[in-house]
Amino acid sequence: MSKRSERKNRNRGGTDRRPPTFVTPGATRDRSVDGRERVVSPDAGSAAPVVRLFVAGLMINSAFACTIGIPGRPDPAGAAAAGTGSAGWGGGEFDRLPADTAGPEQAEAGPQRDSAEEEPADLVIGAVLPVSGPPSLREYARLFIEGLEIGVLLAREAGLRVELVVEDNQGTASGSVRGTAALVTRGALAILGPLDADNMGAAARAAPRDMAFFSPTVRQIPYGRSGVYSIGAGDPQAGRILSRTVWELGFANAVIVHPRSPREGVEMDAFQRSFVSLGGVVRRRIRYAPGTTTFEKPLLEVKSLEPSLLVVAAPPSDLELLAPQIAFFGLDETDVQVAGTAGWTAPSVVDGVARRHTDGVVALSTAPPGEPREPPTEFVAAYETLFRRSLNSSVPATGFDLLRMALGAYNEGALEPAEVAATLERIGLFEGATGTYAFADGRLTRRYFPVRIFQGALHAVDAAVPPNPSPGRSVPSIHPPTR
Repeated sequence: MSKRSERKNRNRGGTDRRPPTFVTPGATRDRSVDGRERVVSPDAGSAAPVVRLFVAGLMINSAFACTIGIPGRPDPAGAAAAGTGSAGWGGGEFDRLPADTAGPEQAEAGPQRDSAEEEPADLVIGAVLPVSGPPSLREYARLFIEGLEIGVLLAREAGLRVELVVEDNQGTASGSVRGTAALVTRGALAILGPLDADNMGAAARAAPRDMAFFSPTVRQIPYGRSGVYSIGAGDPQAGRILSRTVWELGFANAVIVHPRSPREGVEMDAFQRSFVSLGGVVRRRIRYAPGTTTFEKPLLEVKSLEPSLLVVAAPPSDLELLAPQIAFFGLDETDVQVAGTAGWTAPSVVDGVARRHTDGVVALSTAPPGEPREPPTEFVAAYETLFRRSLNSSVPATGFDLLRMALGAYNEGALEPAEVAATLERIGLFEGATGTYAFADGRLTRRYFPVRIFQGALHAVDAAVPPNPSPGRSVPSIHPPTR
């Protein structure tokens, strides 16, 4: 009998499957006197958990690994060994990792074999990442793996035996094929990564069609391939929510500007269909080449059309250049209302672009107005406790969330790769460190909140204009001309 069959028989024979939830596997819920739901880990005296991490098939630390073969990384093995308290994410709370109280012997121990290594793992989660790829990809992979390490530690604290196998694809398609094949052979329930569309396509072709992939950055899902989820892919829900928002504000005459890219194409396809179905008119859809830095031609074309609404769907890096040019080419002197998708609410745009260029823009946010757009403070505290340095990137939180999605599928009964996608799509919202997610129609979608940008902050979409708008910028009224 295979290891997977053994796990399947053992788990199905007596596992108590809780109602759908994305609480860390092995944890239970309890309510305190104030009525708030909290996550309680299993009794610390239960069977000793085992966490195994591998790189390219080689186990480097059977207790807990942090170095993953990357130079200059602190070794939190002592922190993992010291953890005995509860740890989980549920009911909106993240119980902090215990402080590092390991003694000198533990701190200097380094990688070592776990005494319970012979125990079979409950599940194997794989990752295909450019651990030794180009410098920019290598740095992203390093940060992403840090988030996986936090997730693995919490699973360990909750009593779940996990093998996290990281295969180095070196940033190549051939490496992605090799790594994926190795993970399939090892019996991985799901695979995290790769990071780009070409490598994802190669990996998906090398795996059975029922293998689920979770990527933080892939912008285009392989055509006709279900079970591939990416935070970086276009989200039709963004387009639909934006169309309803601007329609309810009274706008019915729009021009769309966006790059020729899969993500923005998917979102604006959905916007246009929804907007037209509501009764609106898209007078023109102007696409520009990725990498454009001067937007004179598309913006002058918009100005000549005199729409009441200009929808700009673009990544933050484009908006940093495009937003000031809206004023430069005279559109701020018209009555046009600017709207857009979540790129407008990225910190680099809200905080980095002059306020006169963003005041009054209607956009989408992945966090409710007034709430932090960064990872929750509890996650930041967990990261800084484990790694003993400040968290200056959202990438670890993304890795943490994707790992927990895979663990959540297992927790809700998915014991074979073929069961992962179906399990996730019947579960409701997933509250993560980077936002609220859902699985629908083969895509990973997010929860969006319509907002208006005022004075470098996000407000409810119907918020009143601040008393002192930025000089030189006429903030459009939220009451547009009658349709």
